[in-house]
Amino acid sequence: MGTFGTGPFDSDGALDFLDGLAELHGGQRREVLERMFLVVRNEPEQLERTVFPDEVVAAAAVVAVSLAGGTSIRQKLANSGYDADAIVVTDADHELAASALSALGRAAGRDGPWHHGWTSPDDAVRARQTTEQLAAILERGRGG
Repeated sequence: MGTFGTGPFDSDGALDFLDGLAELHGGQRREVLERMFLVVRNEPEQLERTVFPDEVVAAAAVVAVSLAGGTSIRQKLANSGYDADAIVVTDADHELAASALSALGRAAGRDGPWHHGWTSPDDAVRARQTTEQLAAILERGRGG
């Protein structure tokens, strides 16, 4: 049985995604994030097939770390045992933030698949708080 929690880095899938990012340099990390967000936008049928909601939430959080207001997300990354500087995209901009926000909306918006299956009302509330926090940071980062 895997780990699956309500924070952006609280699942095995999210941690595996972070491990993959940690092996790349900054430009490659950005390319991976952009490609994921593009797949979610242009091929939504791939969500839950080749791109998983917990990975999208983690990817959006990685973008949020480098934006204004991302300090608490950076701390969550550190609490998960990662050096944020080895994971984040230092050249995150309004375009990347907008792409992350769009992908987050599809994967973990009000009816997104990331919110399906929480076994307790408390978990559902905490999951919604996670995505709302990320969305607020990304919204500011995209200039909205």
